[in-house]
Amino acid sequence: MKRRMTRQRQMVLDVIRGHGNHMHAEDVLERLSENSGIGLATVYRNLNVLCEEGKIQKVSGNHFSFYDGNPEPHDHLYCVRCGKVMDVDMAYDKQMDQNVSEFLHVDIYSHSVTYEGLCPNCLKEEE
Repeated sequence: MKRRMTRQRQMVLDVIRGHGNHMHAEDVLERLSENSGIGLATVYRNLNVLCEEGKIQKVSGNHFSFYDGNPEPHDHLYCVRCGKVMDVDMAYDKQMDQNVSEFLHVDIYSHSVTYEGLCPNCLKEEE
């Protein structure tokens, strides 16, 4: 269902796309001006609508949940030490979709993999 782009929804979209990082709803709220009149419930509601419309995506795992301004299929790394989520800048592997499709006898349109490990900063701290 296509919904109209409200002023508040556009503000939320501008924040998450403009920042370029993966953000919690609380991060989005913090970046909105105090006089925006937008509360946390409104931020969550608009983030979920933007996900449903395919304008952003939600990245979740056992210990994390972030919103990503890049709606294109791509993989992520979740740092188990500092909690940072980052894009894995590798070409999308369509062969994985085909393999799963053949294995399960289903139609696969896309996938998202989240690797868990240490980010470059936390890896340096271990050295």
